[in-house]
Amino acid sequence: MARHAAGRRRRSRALPRAGSGRVRALLCLGLLGGLGATSSLAYWTDDVTISGATFTAGTLDLEVDNADPFTGLTVLSMSDMVPGNTSAQVITIENSGTVPLKYTMAGGLTGTGASAYSSAGALQLTVVLNGTKSGSGSTSTCTGGTTLLTPTALTDTTTTSLVARRPSSPLAPAATESLCVQVTFASVAPSSLQGASVDVVLTTTATSDVS
Repeated sequence: MARHAAGRRRRSRALPRAGSGRVRALLCLGLLGGLGATSSLAYWTDDVTISGATFTAGTLDLEVDNADPFTGLTVLSMSDMVPGNTSAQVITIENSGTVPLKYTMAGGLTGTGASAYSSAGALQLTVVLNGTKSGSGSTSTCTGGTTLLTPTALTDTTTTSLVARRPSSPLAPAATESLCVQVTFASVAPSSLQGASVDVVLTTTATSDVS
C-alpha cells in the first residue's frame, strides 16, 4: 500500500507547477498562436471618381459659294461656240465646318456629246487660285492669281483628278479662297462637233487629313 502511494507522489511531482516559467512560456505561445489563427486587421478605404471629360466629333463641311450642292456654274456656259471661244467664272471655296481641311477637284464631261468632245480633246479647263474674271460672255478669261491647272482637255470620265490637295496649308474653319475656272473651246475642235452639246461636272472633295 505504501508503494502505490509513493508511485502516485512521484507522478505528481513530474507535473510542472502552475507558477513555473515553463508553464508561463507554454501559455504565451498558445495565446499568440490563437491570435494568429483567429484575428484579422480592418483597413479604411476611400474612392475618388474622376470624370468631366466630354468628346465631340468635329464637322467637315465644304461649300461652294455658300451652297452644297452648287448648281450655279451657269455663268460658265457658252452657246453657239466656235473654236477659240473662252468663258470664265469665279467661285468661292469655303470651309463651313469646325475642323481644318484640304480639298481636291475632279471632273469631266457628261451629256450626249461627251464621247465626241472627249475624243477630240475639244473642251479644255483652266483653274486659277485667286484669279479674277476679265471680259464677258464667250471672250471672258481668268487673269492674275496662281495657276493650279493649266489648260487640260476634259474627258468623259467625270472622276478624273484635276486639282490635288488644295490648299497648300489647311483651310481653317470659316476661311475661304477663290478659284477662277475657265473653259476653252479648243482651236483643234473638229467641225463634226457642230451643234453638239456637252455638260461640265466638277466635284470638290474635302478631307480632314491635313498632313
